[in-house]
Amino acid sequence: MQPSVQTTVVETARYWWIVLVTGLTSLAFGLVLLFDVAKGAEILAWIVGLFLIFEGLVEAFAGGRTGRSRALAVVIGIVLIAGGVVVISWPGVTPLVIAVVIGIAMLLGGIGRTIASVWLRDAGWGWRLLGGLIETAIAIAILVWPSATAYVILFLIGCEAIISGIVQIVLSFQIKNGPDAIAVIEVSAP
Repeated sequence: MQPSVQTTVVETARYWWIVLVTGLTSLAFGLVLLFDVAKGAEILAWIVGLFLIFEGLVEAFAGGRTGRSRALAVVIGIVLIAGGVVVISWPGVTPLVIAVVIGIAMLLGGIGRTIASVWLRDAGWGWRLLGGLIETAIAIAILVWPSATAYVILFLIGCEAIISGIVQIVLSFQIKNGPDAIAVIEVSAP
């Protein structure tokens, strides 16, 4: 094995615990979302809110350097910070807003596909028409029942967080054992 690769593996292995902590945090967050959706929504709101505040601060202080671009960066930063504060102070609305945004996007997409399929009438237009109508119907259901949609979204986020956490936990131990694996390869190599 080349010395630079070996050095990289050894250096990376020193920080295996960061991946482990990230995996455990993701696993815990996913379990909270699955078993206590309200608490999970609150945690998600805090994460999103803090991210928006951080992005707003970065934009306001490091954005555009002169003239209009500087003023625009400050305005964008203030809007992001305000959005972050609203999300943190009103956590119950965050999943609903996500559901409504998804519903509106799907509604516009479904209507657009329906119109395009009828207008163009090329090969497969009937299938696109059917897809557009189904997408429009699902979007209307999402907009009529956004709280049910929010729970489904939170459930799916919870499932993804659990899977991601497990993968990261396994990966952390593989990273930790990386130098040992290199030693075994070097010993068994001719």
